[in-house]
Amino acid sequence: MDRILILGAKGALGGQLRALYPAAVAWDREEADVTDFQRLQQKVLELDPPPEAIVNCVAFNDVDGAEEKRDAAVALNAIAPLNLAGLARELDVPIVHYSTNYVFDGEAGEYAEDAAPAPLSFYGKTKARGEASVAAANPKHYIIRTAVIFGPKGESELSKRSFVEIMLDLSARASSIKAVADEVNSITYSPDLAKATRALLEGSKPFGIYHVTNSGSASWFEFAAEIFRMAGRNVNLEPAASAQFPRKARRPAKAVLLNTKLSPLRPWQEALAEYLRECGYGFLSAGRSANVL
Repeated sequence: MDRILILGAKGALGGQLRALYPAAVAWDREEADVTDFQRLQQKVLELDPPPEAIVNCVAFNDVDGAEEKRDAAVALNAIAPLNLAGLARELDVPIVHYSTNYVFDGEAGEYAEDAAPAPLSFYGKTKARGEASVAAANPKHYIIRTAVIFGPKGESELSKRSFVEIMLDLSARASSIKAVADEVNSITYSPDLAKATRALLEGSKPFGIYHVTNSGSASWFEFAAEIFRMAGRNVNLEPAASAQFPRKARRPAKAVLLNTKLSPLRPWQEALAEYLRECGYGFLSAGRSANVL
């Protein structure tokens, strides 16, 4: 399977998928606006040959922003996935849709693929709605839940910097940093996620929900500590409670995604070390304090 349609192709994950699928039709919002479904549908149906799968990398991923920009969050995280899944069904091809560990409330701490969603935030609610819509609209679906993605920034101006870049930038300006120690997540390297997506599409796995993250988990504090250690940054990193950082959206205290269906990916620490080597990050002294997350 080489000729897939990648939507959100200039995002961080979309860029990694483009590298794996040089023959893909790769569109970003300039070529195809997923909220203008009629035009998008016409453009997709005109492709010759048609795509062998639709991979949806488009999402509204501003967790706090979703509390206020609710219409935009619903449009991108719920309505667009529903439409795309229906279009894929019309073409009789699979759809790949990405979701998040924030569909869970964190009470159980760890979640297998069959756990029932119970989101705390409006963002999480839109992602849970998107999952359900995709599954209902097209039986040929791969819903991939992931969490805390890091890796090369996408080409799009809307592509967000990852936690790794944020921490490294802060460490260049601050000698003391606080990071949240009571929120624990899975962690995912975008090139590994892209490779796992390709393996899922080509491996004849049953359709359904899959959890794809690197092995292990960490709090934001633990993640930051490993970033600074590997990058050789001399920073006074202090653990902090999430209550010290008021945010608009509630987050689960611990929402670790358990992978019970696929071969495990390498530990996140190994992926982080590779990324930092490739980026050439090194020590840079700093001056003042900062708070994060």
